[in-house]
Amino acid sequence: MVKKLYISLVMTFMTFAVYSQSIISYVTVYPNDVYIGQPAQLKVTVLTSTWFTDGIDIGNIQVDGALTVFFRSVSTSKTINNKRYSGVDFYYNVFPTQEGVLKIPVLEIHVESPKDGGYKGIKRTTKTKIKNLTVKNIPLGYDPQNWLVATGLNVREKWSTSLKDIKVGDVLQRTITRSVSGTLSEFIPATTWDSINGVSIYPNRARINTNKSKTGVSASRSETVNYLFEKEGGIIIPTIQYLYWNSYNNRFYRKQIDSIRIQVKPNADLAMLASLKKSLQKENIEEVQADENPILILGLKPLDFVKYVLFGLFALFILLKIIKRLIRFVKIKYDNYVSSEVYIFMKVKKAIIKNDYFLFLKLTPVWLHFLHTENNSLTEMANYYGSKSLKEVLDEINERTFYLQKPVEPHYYKQLLKEIKLIRKNYFKKHRSKGKSKEQNSKWLNPTTPV
Repeated sequence: MVKKLYISLVMTFMTFAVYSQSIISYVTVYPNDVYIGQPAQLKVTVLTSTWFTDGIDIGNIQVDGALTVFFRSVSTSKTINNKRYSGVDFYYNVFPTQEGVLKIPVLEIHVESPKDGGYKGIKRTTKTKIKNLTVKNIPLGYDPQNWLVATGLNVREKWSTSLKDIKVGDVLQRTITRSVSGTLSEFIPATTWDSINGVSIYPNRARINTNKSKTGVSASRSETVNYLFEKEGGIIIPTIQYLYWNSYNNRFYRKQIDSIRIQVKPNADLAMLASLKKSLQKENIEEVQADENPILILGLKPLDFVKYVLFGLFALFILLKIIKRLIRFVKIKYDNYVSSEVYIFMKVKKAIIKNDYFLFLKLTPVWLHFLHTENNSLTEMANYYGSKSLKEVLDEINERTFYLQKPVEPHYYKQLLKEIKLIRKNYFKKHRSKGKSKEQNSKWLNPTTPV
């Protein structure tokens, strides 16, 4: 009796010592014993007798022999020894990958919370205790290679073409996709492809995916296989069965793809069968090697990376060639433009618009040279292509500039520009008509058809 009283006092003292602290943290696991692949819920609870002044840092939870997935955090409150605590529950799922006793390690959690009666946050560190999780092996009688723990399974099948008109040498591609709830893609077992007499089977690399929400997880596995039909006659593609164990109701479920009978017709052209088989074998070996040694460069397979690099270098080479030719083309066009009558006449017009008579006089002979005219002056051009108005305005500007030394009113320059444009227009008009008459005379002198 005295011994029981002593133990009771010690437990009461320990409880008071623990819960008199302002920070409490602990881990709970449910259920405590699971099968390989069966998720156990891991909850980490962090409480304070005041409040948290900053976010709680739990860090990564690594459990040897298991995969850990974080789901969500939820605010919580508890009453311990008539004292109110508030805090946060962090929910994880632990997926065991091996049999035995797994240890949830000590978690060192960093928090910031004021003392009772205080207001200023104080940085503190709280630690949880080790928690054990018992993992049972796969039940006897079930194939470990096909073991799956899930809450639901959906199976769908797709063929690359119709199965009604198959000939020897044809290749059919079959894709089976399994969508599973309550597990990760790593736990979905690979499909076992049974051998078929007269058919060669070449599996491709599986595509897997895991989707996670705040309350659950789901995954998918898509597997593609190529069937090469090598013999004629009736062929049966066997039934495929998928088994999974539902941990919620502790029951086994089975999904099945029924067998298929295919009548393979003869094919006279069998020359390509050997090369086709060799190609499929090579592709299958590459797929297997990629699965065993998935080397990636910037997220790409080495061969794809090299292809992109070579394509990029080739594109860059072509682009540089195009730019080089474009620069050369633009330079030739610019040089031709700078050495053309159009460019010189533009300079002449600018000189007139700026009322720069001296520059106009300097550029005029150059312009006449580019026109290839027999006239050596604007006066001769005016007599031959223009009117008396050009000569009159030139005389007026010359007199004011060189004799009277007075400013020339702007309207004289406007009139000069007008007359310059007129004689240029008449010059080209007359030379075009001469060119046409020469062409007509040449046709008359040298007819292309008998007269």
